[in-house]
Amino acid sequence: MDLREFIDVLRRRWRIVMVCGLLGLAAAVAVTVMTPPTYTAKAQLFVATNDKDSADAYAGGLFTQQRVKSYTRIANSPTVLEAVIAELDLKTTTGQLAKKISAQAPLDTTLVDIRVQERSAARAQAIADETAVQFTKYIDSIEKAASDAPPVIKASVVGEPGPPSAPTSPRPALNLAIGLLCGLVVGITGAVLRQSLDTTVRSAGDVRRRLGLPEVGALPKPVRRGAHTGPVAGGTPRDEALSQLRARLPSSASSSDGRVPSSLLIASALPREGRTATALDLAVNVARTGRRVVLVEADLRRPQLARTLGLAGTAGLADVLTGEAPLDGALQSWGDGLLRVLAAGTPAPDPSALLSSPRMTQLLRTLESDADLVVLDSPPLLPYADAAILAPATEAVLLVLRAGKIRYGLAHRALESLTSVHARVMGAVLTDVPAERFPGRRPGSEARERSHAPVSDRRPAPVPDGEPGRVSAGVRSPAGHRR
Repeated sequence: MDLREFIDVLRRRWRIVMVCGLLGLAAAVAVTVMTPPTYTAKAQLFVATNDKDSADAYAGGLFTQQRVKSYTRIANSPTVLEAVIAELDLKTTTGQLAKKISAQAPLDTTLVDIRVQERSAARAQAIADETAVQFTKYIDSIEKAASDAPPVIKASVVGEPGPPSAPTSPRPALNLAIGLLCGLVVGITGAVLRQSLDTTVRSAGDVRRRLGLPEVGALPKPVRRGAHTGPVAGGTPRDEALSQLRARLPSSASSSDGRVPSSLLIASALPREGRTATALDLAVNVARTGRRVVLVEADLRRPQLARTLGLAGTAGLADVLTGEAPLDGALQSWGDGLLRVLAAGTPAPDPSALLSSPRMTQLLRTLESDADLVVLDSPPLLPYADAAILAPATEAVLLVLRAGKIRYGLAHRALESLTSVHARVMGAVLTDVPAERFPGRRPGSEARERSHAPVSDRRPAPVPDGEPGRVSAGVRSPAGHRR
């Protein structure tokens, strides 16, 4: 994981990091409050030799420094502590008292620092002072060469410090800093671990890194109104995202001149990934620019486009392919003549055989010659072979992936089914992307979106010659569509 991916993980998982940081702070506060204060008192000893000869002073100093290192190990010996307990009348044992006393020798000195930790400042200082006194006596006793000879080493108590004024434990600032740091470390580790274990496609970075596809567009959830789902009114975040998707089509197209492909298959790995809504909304968005667009419902297994748009249940793609109806009679105008729609038509017993017939390829070429863009809505790739059959016959394919739902393994299998038939995959379109990822969205915009009636609620407009909703050959609408 590089720095850019790491920053992206923190941006997407910032809630985990923040919660863990706050929990670390809370734990530090709890520990600080529940920990009783502890005071550290200090007493100091100066150790020197009894040799008055200045010629031997240097050697004596070195000897004393070596001796001091040993004194730090016996400062809390039972002999010393028994005398301290007896003198101060302490209600404790030598073992318990030894845990509270420590001794250190500062580097290159002949000093011994005795430290005592206690709940009471006065008690800690009294124990430190008495330990220093008893320790000097103990040193005198063990350093005597003979019973009547003076000791080689003499220890003296220096300084008379007062009781400590502030506790040494707990330390609130340090505890809070450690708690926050530990919480952030746990949060960041958890975020990175969760990201590494997450097998769902969530962002454009995931599409590029793990699928090797460019992200052509990202779409928020479509606005729903009534029983129909369709393109939202202009100016909404979804419509702006569709406009960006339309603008990226030429740069993503496989043609050398960078034009919009003449036929575009909208495919997905599984059902309920927003494939039909993407095909419909993209077709309408392109048609708004004045281009001639035909939307083909190539999903003959579970057709829903005609019901979604409120189109008449008449002849459609299956009828045209079987020769039961002419193409001009099956095309229907929709959305005030915004585009032409070829619905699925009569249910077919074998959709794969029908879509793989030469008549389907011929039909596509006919539609391409009479329109600027033909958009095909296909069945999902993994359950059925229909989309893989149609993909080579179209100029380009868009793979629709539902953000946060589709897993990499399934997306890889869908992509492999397209590449195995040499389909020209332009890229991926992420659907159901959270609305907050789209800049420019202001509070209350969702309510304003719902105040607009979606285009999907419009019924097919009547035409001068023929049944309402039918398209007759040779007549064009003001937008350039044939009627």
